[in-house]
Amino acid sequence: MIEGFFALIFGLMGAVWGLVMLASTALLFILFIPLLLLWGWMLVRILQRAGYSGWWALIGFTPLLPIAVWIFAFSSWPAAQRTIVLMPPERRY
Repeated sequence: MIEGFFALIFGLMGAVWGLVMLASTALLFILFIPLLLLWGWMLVRILQRAGYSGWWALIGFTPLLPIAVWIFAFSSWPAAQRTIVLMPPERRY
């Protein structure tokens, strides 16, 4: 009789634990996927403004991101080569 009671208790605990895990996994994906898309969109915009292809944003989803950021930061940017900076004339009073 006592074994049946423990089986019922452990069975209910397993069911509750399963529901908690299902809800936490759903919540993770509800929060994770929009943030992942936002991260990708930001990377594409930055790369396009720098003059690179937006496809380079795929490297932002790898563990090599810190190395890629350093290489990207110290390389020559194609957009910087075609930018003309007009300095205003010096004002003297």
